[in-house]
Amino acid sequence: MHASLPRFARLFLTLTAWAALVMPGDGYSQDQSPGKALPEIPQTAPARLRELDFTPFRAALAALNKERLTKIGTLVADATIPSVQKALTGGEVTSEELTLYFLNRIQRHDGDLRSYTELNPLCLEEARAADKQRAEGRLRGPLHGIPINLKDNIRTKAPMHTTVGAEILLNHSPASDAVLVTQLREAGAVILGKASLSELAGSLTTNPPGYNAVSGIGVNPYRKGLPVSGSSSGSAISASAFLTMASVGTETSGSLISPSASNGVVGMKPSHELVSGAGIIPLIRFQDSAGPVARTVTDAAIILAAIDNRQVDYASGLDARALEGIPAGVLRADLAAADAAHSGEWLTLIDQGLAKAKAVSRDVTLRRDVELMPVIALGLSQDTLGYMAGAGVPVKSLEELQAYNAAKPGSRIPRGQNIVDLAVQIVAAVLKDASVSESSAGKVYEALALKERAKTAASLAKTFADNKVEVLVSLSHTHSEMYATAGYPAITVPLGLDSGGTPNGVTFIARPGEDAKLLAWAYAFEQATHYRRPPAGTAP
Repeated sequence: MHASLPRFARLFLTLTAWAALVMPGDGYSQDQSPGKALPEIPQTAPARLRELDFTPFRAALAALNKERLTKIGTLVADATIPSVQKALTGGEVTSEELTLYFLNRIQRHDGDLRSYTELNPLCLEEARAADKQRAEGRLRGPLHGIPINLKDNIRTKAPMHTTVGAEILLNHSPASDAVLVTQLREAGAVILGKASLSELAGSLTTNPPGYNAVSGIGVNPYRKGLPVSGSSSGSAISASAFLTMASVGTETSGSLISPSASNGVVGMKPSHELVSGAGIIPLIRFQDSAGPVARTVTDAAIILAAIDNRQVDYASGLDARALEGIPAGVLRADLAAADAAHSGEWLTLIDQGLAKAKAVSRDVTLRRDVELMPVIALGLSQDTLGYMAGAGVPVKSLEELQAYNAAKPGSRIPRGQNIVDLAVQIVAAVLKDASVSESSAGKVYEALALKERAKTAASLAKTFADNKVEVLVSLSHTHSEMYATAGYPAITVPLGLDSGGTPNGVTFIARPGEDAKLLAWAYAFEQATHYRRPPAGTAP
């Protein structure tokens, strides 16, 4: 049937068919619905390559009594960043106590959940400094004294590390912070530590998503065996389980939206380049985007305002009536196929929520035509490996990384490296098909990435225009390969739990640059429904 296709196209179809069998799914693989249990999850968590170090906080943690922790837990349970700021201003709690509260919870729960790769040894000092500044009337911004964490592909200088979950970068401390980290500090945030992730931003192995060599396998706080997805798994787990006030993750294709939906929190991928990518270990620089992960849309709006490159107060634009009369295009046919066992439940919740928010719902279809695996493989070889080479690690190509990992599989790739193995084949096939050498791989990569961006953007623009809708409505990461590749913004809002107790999220997609509108629409849905249910096992 494919005899007329170019040789690489035929190979790509063969490899894609093989990948669908072996990949449980990340944002760029569509066969991991939230209800699927993961195979081969060990009953006991393996040792970390670097244990979380609570030594700098031991005395302060011991001095915080149980009654005080309970009071802080009550405060945090239904809190937003503004309500916590009010409590900080009113003297109900200090930033130091709030930071200790989260450190206590990390100490109690993260041995099971594995949402952190590392703690910031200076976080308590940062919190005390925030309290001192508050007492002096010097508030730095809306995040003043608020503890958050960062996905471990976002660069942080010593004493923290930036590992992207890989053994080869275990001791990598960059010379400077990422731009967004500097922005968060300027807004007053306290950095708790680094959140775990699918190793190499999901481009090492899918056995399973949410796994990395440094901290092990992430665990869904709602129930062991449920997927955490990836690659921003630790950001979503920690936000859901109250191990941080909020987090910043990254998305290449579904890497923020999918784990947020799977762990019952809000996650937003902003318009491409709205947030600076400087200082983030790249996977596909043409579409990577950092964005907020939080328990509420309000907190996501505040985090985005701190890290974007515009002067926009997203939180002030949130309006519970924002969806009234807005034509919303529900991608119903795709959603029905995305989670066959529970799609009826999810679609019912989506329809009811849109009705409560008084949106004008229309069923629409989207032409999905994208070939992302070649771009991922080339991005891994050019962008990720390019960063590694600059960091001084002893690998300069995918083949060298493959060999390095295989030399000590027990510590470096205990769950294999099936995506790297696949990427080696794809890159070789792409270059051979284009009749170019490795030295021209960068040009081939750019051409393919921009081609896919243009193609997906045209398809999305046509769907918006032809159906006269202002927002598209999806489920979890079902359409991530389209909106993320095109650079369109998307946000997922919790839908609660299905009949089996599994979380999921409705995902709204807007046009590029409409991030403020998107947040307002998501907020309106959230306020109309209040679907989110926190995980019972790790409630404050």
